[in-house]
Amino acid sequence: MKIKIRLYGTLGNHISGHDPLTGMELEVPDDATAGDLIDRLDIPRKKVGIISVDGNLVKKSHPLQPGNVVRIYRPIAGG
Repeated sequence: MKIKIRLYGTLGNHISGHDPLTGMELEVPDDATAGDLIDRLDIPRKKVGIISVDGNLVKKSHPLQPGNVVRIYRPIAGG
């Protein structure tokens, strides 16, 4: 199935084909989860802070559906 991903901060810097403005489309297995997507993109899990699917915050165990828009953000820190 096809999904669209957007990576924020420096997460997209090492992903071939990722455009920081428009993201990219990616083919994933029908039973893929958000965590599977992170693994497939080879993003270290400690560098992932927030995951949203179609505008809703989700956990890594969230199952993906065709046409989902997945946004992945780095951890947020403040002071």
